[in-house]
Amino acid sequence: MNRRSLGLSVMIVASMLTGCHDDETSLLSLSDISPPGWLDVRLTGAPGNSEALLFEVVGGPVDSVASASHRVFTNSQAPDQWRVLLVGNLHNNVVAKVWVPNPLAVSRYRIVPEQAAAGQDFQQQSVSSYSLKLETPARP
Repeated sequence: MNRRSLGLSVMIVASMLTGCHDDETSLLSLSDISPPGWLDVRLTGAPGNSEALLFEVVGGPVDSVASASHRVFTNSQAPDQWRVLLVGNLHNNVVAKVWVPNPLAVSRYRIVPEQAAAGQDFQQQSVSSYSLKLETPARP
């Protein structure tokens, strides 16, 4: 390697490193989690004391699930089938966001409520009153 190549290599590496920064300490807010790949999970019909909800996202590939106000636990059953557990005070509103490769294919996906729990002791509830819908986020 000649001096010119070595000098050019050092300059390229130095410029790449100056462009890097560590933002590991920053947290995502719902405004940071926006289209094109995110779809909203909207909950309706939840009783006032709901604390946990287990549901499946089926119909297409899912990359990840996030929520600004609930703890999220996920398990990929298959590439097109994800189980999601939300824990926290659940209200009728957007409770989570799902990252999908093609948000225009929202009609392919379904959300199936499986189990619900209420109160501090997580008493089992019927999911018959719960309704979950995937929808394209409203643009600000």
